[in-house]
Amino acid sequence: MSPEKIDPQPRTARPEFRPDIEGLRAVAIILVVLYHCGISAFGGGYVGVDVFFVISGFLITGHLAREVESTGHLHIGRFYGRRAMRLLPAATLTIVATLLAAWWWLPSVRLKDIASDGLAATGYVVNYRLAATGTQYSGEGNLASPLQHFWSLAVEEQFYLVIPLLLLVTAVLLKRRWAFVAVIAAITAGSFAWSVVSTGSHGVWAYFGAPTRAWELGVGALLALALPHTPRLPDPLATLLRLGGLAMIVAAALAFDDRTQFPSYRAGLPVLGAFAVIAAGRATSGRLLSHGVMRAIGARSYSWYLWHWPVLLIAPYVLDEEFGVGQNLAAAGFAYLLAVLSFAMVERPLHELGRERSGWGRNAITGVCLMAVAAVVALMLPVLPDRTPTGTRNAGALELTGSATAREKQLEVKLTAAMKVNDLPKNLTPSLAKASRDLPPVYFDGCHQELEIKTVPKLCENFGDPKGKKEVVLFGDSHAAQWWPAMDKIAKERHWKLASFSKSACTAADVTIYLELVKRNYTECVQWRKDIIARIQEMKPTLVVMSSNADGGDALNGSGSQDERWTDGWRRSAQAVQKSGAKVVYLDDSAWPADNVPECLSTRPTEISKCAATLKQATTAPERRQMVKDMIEDIGGTVVDPMPWFCAPKGCPAVVGNVLVYHDDSHVTQAYAKTLAPILAEKLKLK
Repeated sequence: MSPEKIDPQPRTARPEFRPDIEGLRAVAIILVVLYHCGISAFGGGYVGVDVFFVISGFLITGHLAREVESTGHLHIGRFYGRRAMRLLPAATLTIVATLLAAWWWLPSVRLKDIASDGLAATGYVVNYRLAATGTQYSGEGNLASPLQHFWSLAVEEQFYLVIPLLLLVTAVLLKRRWAFVAVIAAITAGSFAWSVVSTGSHGVWAYFGAPTRAWELGVGALLALALPHTPRLPDPLATLLRLGGLAMIVAAALAFDDRTQFPSYRAGLPVLGAFAVIAAGRATSGRLLSHGVMRAIGARSYSWYLWHWPVLLIAPYVLDEEFGVGQNLAAAGFAYLLAVLSFAMVERPLHELGRERSGWGRNAITGVCLMAVAAVVALMLPVLPDRTPTGTRNAGALELTGSATAREKQLEVKLTAAMKVNDLPKNLTPSLAKASRDLPPVYFDGCHQELEIKTVPKLCENFGDPKGKKEVVLFGDSHAAQWWPAMDKIAKERHWKLASFSKSACTAADVTIYLELVKRNYTECVQWRKDIIARIQEMKPTLVVMSSNADGGDALNGSGSQDERWTDGWRRSAQAVQKSGAKVVYLDDSAWPADNVPECLSTRPTEISKCAATLKQATTAPERRQMVKDMIEDIGGTVVDPMPWFCAPKGCPAVVGNVLVYHDDSHVTQAYAKTLAPILAEKLKLK
C-alpha cells in the first residue's frame, strides 16, 4: 500500500486529482486497521489491501500513460527517483524506529528473525520471506513480525519494476499504445488464473506472491488506460455505481475471515468494488468519499499503514499487559497521531522536494542512502548489546534416580518446587538463545515431514538399535516427534529397533482438517497417514506409540459432535494399526504452556513463574482426551497420560530445575524429553 495519491490540498494545475480516491484510501486503511485491532465483525478487513492495489494500479499507470501521451517519452530514471522520494522517507523512518523498539521491548530471542525481516522490507522482498517462513509449522507459535505488513508494499514495487519498462518498449519505442494495453491485459488475466489455481494448493505463496497479486494492480491499470476514452456516466448512474462498489468492499470485509481461501477469485469482490468506485468518480466524487475527514485520513493512509502494525504489536510489551479490542483501538489511534506527525515532518516535505528537483539523480541517490540507513540498522540489530537474559545463579540439575515410580515421585516434588521459583537459571538447558533450534534429529534427516511433503524415506526405520529384534514405531504429528529423544534413548537401552513417522500438524487420528497455514483442507496429511498405516501393516512391529495434538482443529469427516468425530477417527487409526499385530499405546498429549515459553522467559527473567500455565490452560480439549482414552482401553490398547510429568497441583512450570520444558509454544525440549525417558519406558509395558 504505497502513497499513490496527490496532496490533500490539491493544486488546480493538477487535473488528475481525485478527492474520491483519497476517500477510498481512507476506507481501505480503516478496514485494515479494524481487522488488525481484532474487530470480529471485520474479519475480512484485510481486503483493504486489495483496494489499495487497485488504486495504486490506477494512479501510477495513469500518470505514466499521461506522460507518454503529452511528451511522447517516458523518463524511467525520473519515475523511479520520484517514487523513491515518495516511498522511502516514511518507510525508512518506520523500519528504523521499529527495529530499535523491537530491540528494546520485544523478546530478544526473536531479534535475529526481526532483523532479517527488516532487511527484506528494506529491499522490498519481504513478501517472499513471509511466504517461505509462513509455511513452516515450527514457527507458527512465534511472535508475529512487526514488519510483516511491508509485504503489500513489496508486491507493488515488484509490479512497478516491470510496468514502466513495458510501457517504454510498447508505447514509446514501438509507438504501439494498443500493445501496452494488450500486455497489461495478458498479465492481468494470467495472474488472475494463477491466483485461482494456486490459492487452493499453495495458499501462503498465493497470498504473498506478486505473480498472484499482479492482476489486482492490473485491473486498476486497465481502468486508467480505458477511462479517458469512455463517455462520462450520468450522475445518477455514477452514484449508483459508487454505492454498489462500496457495498462490495464492505461486504467482503464482513463476509470473509482468516479461514477464507484468499486471494483466488474471492478477491474479485473488493477489487471490482474498488474498480466501480473509481470508475464512478470520474462523473461525480460523492459527498462521503470527498468529505474533509475522509480525505485527511486518506492523505495520511500510507503513514498510518506503516505505523499501525508495529504499534499494535509492540505496545502490549511496552505496557506489559495483554491487549483486548479496546486497547488495540487506542493503540491504533496513537499510531494515527504518529502518522500525522511523520506525514507533516517527513513524508510530505521530502515528497515535495523530490517533485521540485529538476534532475532525477539526486532523488535516486537520496533513495539509495535511505535504504542503506535501514539496511545498516537491520544488520546491526543482532550485534547490538545482547538483551537475552542468561540468569544470575545456577539451579540444581534436574536429576531423577531409582525406579520409574521413584522418579515420578521425585518429579512431582520438583514440579511443585519449580512453581515457586522466579529467577531464570544461569545454567538453563537449553539456553534461551538456542531454544528455537532445539529440535529432534528427525527434523533434519527427513523423517519428520513438513506440510506439503507426502513420502517418508526408509532410513526412518533404523533408529534405536538397528539390529534389535523387537521393532517399535513412533507415529503422529509434531507432538509425537517431540518424544523422539525419549523413545530413541529407550530403544537403545532396551535394544529395540525404532521407526519414527511424523508430520507437522498431521494427527494420527483418521480425520480431515482445515489447516490455517495452507488455507485449505490438509489433504497431504490424509494421504501420508494412509501410507504410513499401510507401511506399519507391512512392517508388523511389536508396538506402535501413537501421539498427537489433542486439539487439532475441527474434524471435517464423520458425524456427531467434534469430540465424537475425533474419537471415531482415533478408533479407525488404532484399529488399522492393530491389524499389523502390534500393541497400540496411546500417548496422550503433553501439557500446553500458556505462551511461547522462550519469548516469555526472555521478557520476564526475574518472574519466570508468570510464564507457567494453569491446569486449565495446559489441558486442551479435556472431554475429548477422556473419550479417546476410554476408547483406546475399550479396544485393548494402552493409555499413557503424561500430564503428571508436567504439572503440579498449582500449575505447570516453564522451567524445572535447570531444564527448559518447552522450546516454543507447545513442544517439549529434547533435554526434558530425555529426562522423562525412564518413566515413559515403564509405562510402555514392553520389556
